[in-house]
Amino acid sequence: MADEEEVEVMWKSGRTLGKGGFGFVSLASTASTSDNQPPTLERLPPLIAVKTCLLHRSQSLQYEEAFLSMFADSPFIIHCFRPNIELQDGVAVYNLLLEYASGGSLADRLHNYNSGKGLSEFEVRKHTTNIVLGLIHIHNRGVIHCDIKPDNILLAGTDETAKIADFGLSMTLEQSRTGNQGLRGTERYLAPESVVDEKYGTEVDIWALGCTVYELMTGTPLWESDEDSQDSNVLYRSESEEEGLDNAKLSNETQDFLKRCLVKNPRSRWTAEMLLNHPFLNSSKVADKVQPATKTAKKLKIILRRPQQKIAFKTPHNRELIVQH
Repeated sequence: MADEEEVEVMWKSGRTLGKGGFGFVSLASTASTSDNQPPTLERLPPLIAVKTCLLHRSQSLQYEEAFLSMFADSPFIIHCFRPNIELQDGVAVYNLLLEYASGGSLADRLHNYNSGKGLSEFEVRKHTTNIVLGLIHIHNRGVIHCDIKPDNILLAGTDETAKIADFGLSMTLEQSRTGNQGLRGTERYLAPESVVDEKYGTEVDIWALGCTVYELMTGTPLWESDEDSQDSNVLYRSESEEEGLDNAKLSNETQDFLKRCLVKNPRSRWTAEMLLNHPFLNSSKVADKVQPATKTAKKLKIILRRPQQKIAFKTPHNRELIVQH
């Protein structure tokens, strides 16, 4: 076990950035405590995002941390510095210390730009290229994201690089073959095969990418739905109806790109590598950014196969997560 100096992590919480079923995300400053950061741990930047939930409900966040650790070398996936546990008013909470995306999400960008009527094709090409590069990295590691959508693509850094975030619903290809996984993802972005047969492969991320690109270009979801209504039939319409891509905002290249993503038969759907070579993405300028699948998924397999994790912490000031194997 690391000593007290090594596991001490300090930050000052700020405003809430978002909330979800898992808990909430808050902006945090480390600037005032930067001198106290231990040299043995990855140094935290002045601003970070902290994703927090109750410890006894933290399985999803622990899975997410395991996935994010696999993709730490990709510039197109949000970076996780580390997890930790602390006591807040006597209650144990689990935190993920994440890269702060100052540009917000693509959903925010879409809402704030052009009165929500869609982004420029140039900007959509730029962001889609980075998403595809991130998907190549994810899929090459044998992982399915399962929830690609504008809300889960964050814009980080001064150049607002689009980065894939939120791996709480993700699974490995090995998991996808073990049985019924239920419905995973957000309704209007679900692929037909996951709706009808509850089957998942990397192809579901490509379908969701197509829905995302359409929405970014037009400002309108491909499939309208009231996700609070139990009467919504968007799931079955996406399986039975043809997509209406005849929109004045879509160039011929954009329409062709979408047609490669929105193929009902997942076996005929293009892969992320194939999409990178589509004229819509000007792939010749970015192909050298693709990173090989060199890391193993040993840590992830350990966590996913563990029936119940034993997590220990010493004091409210000992914030480093300690997993007992």
